[in-house]
Amino acid sequence: MYTLEDTQTHEITTHSVDFHTKTFTEFTRFRDLVGERSIVEDLLTSLDSNDIFYDVGANVGTYTCFAAAKLGPGKVVAFEPEPENADRLRENLELNNLDAEIIQIALSDTDGIVDLALTGDEAGTGEHAIATGDDKQTLEVETARGDSIIEERGLPKPTVAKIDVEGAELSVLRGLRETLYESCRLMYVEVHTEKIRDFGAERSEVETLLTDAGFEVTEISQRGSEIFLRASK
Repeated sequence: MYTLEDTQTHEITTHSVDFHTKTFTEFTRFRDLVGERSIVEDLLTSLDSNDIFYDVGANVGTYTCFAAAKLGPGKVVAFEPEPENADRLRENLELNNLDAEIIQIALSDTDGIVDLALTGDEAGTGEHAIATGDDKQTLEVETARGDSIIEERGLPKPTVAKIDVEGAELSVLRGLRETLYESCRLMYVEVHTEKIRDFGAERSEVETLLTDAGFEVTEISQRGSEIFLRASK
């Protein structure tokens, strides 16, 4: 029976990670990893010991924790602007004695402040997104281009990244354009084919940007209107 203090354990490849499930949203998220277990497995099998992994839209840390378990300290940077999710991400890392740098900024193609549209008040909610219309509940968050923040903070440049930003994926990629050309060898991008239109973009533009940056792009999974792309060099 579900209780507020439960944790759930998942083992993928040779890595076992515990996750807090203090909210019902978290309980349902970690019941089946919201259908993304095969993608996490592909990531873990593809990571090399010298990789730097960026988790853009990290939520409460599924990808961050597994990547940190594989790579060790100093190799994972997680971007999560929503405070409840960022706090639980820290707790999940601590629960497993894992290390990752957490940056509470929404990556995009501009530097400044934006409204984040909130879809719930529980940790684990995965549909918070940069506001594009008359959203009822919003929160002001800092936004930055990935290329800018890497330079300003002296962050290690990513070789592998995962992006899940509820429709703003093209904006994130545009803000990381120099990094994509220079250092990234592998990208996992969840394209929200309906939400991306609220940002004036299309799936085809995401694929074109990645292809122009030298990636070979394949579709590896689909969940409703959401497409998971794997882009590799």
